[in-house]
Amino acid sequence: MDKAPFLIAATGCVLLSLPALADTRDDVLGGIQRCQVIQDDRKWLDCTYGAQQLMRAKLGLAPAPDYQQRLVPPAQTPLAAVASERRGTPAAPQPHRSASFLQVLTGSAPPVAVSSLTSARYDSQGAFIVTLENGQVWRQVNVEYGAKARLKLGAKVTITPGALGSYNLKADENPHVYKVERGT
Repeated sequence: MDKAPFLIAATGCVLLSLPALADTRDDVLGGIQRCQVIQDDRKWLDCTYGAQQLMRAKLGLAPAPDYQQRLVPPAQTPLAAVASERRGTPAAPQPHRSASFLQVLTGSAPPVAVSSLTSARYDSQGAFIVTLENGQVWRQVNVEYGAKARLKLGAKVTITPGALGSYNLKADENPHVYKVERGT
């Protein structure tokens, strides 16, 4: 009996259950480092406060003001940087996933964002497009035919990593979890 397939599968499961290499602190420090390109001292300070948003969301603290978060230059992955250079356009920043496979599987992954809902609108297919108080825009991707999602303005919204690179949106006082993607 060949044990190689079993060992490969077991090793893969162990590796997938390990925490991601970069944690929230590393993401915050990376954002602060990207703020170094800002010359004005006041804007640099605001940028460093905005770079701390991931930790604030993880700890459930009030979000940094939108203008501070927008000052943080986006981190580009090598593939996104190459693709944007070829197109001549900057790559859209994506939320960083600092959750392990096991955290996503058990629902214990730290949130990507925790903020209040400031606006909601619907596209032609009935998918909602929401703007959070922290300035992030999210679009529903799992549109179910029939009733539209009912989201209340001012409700606390939590975005968490989902399976296979997806994101989940959960609003207080709403039992549904919606699959979403970062909007523009």
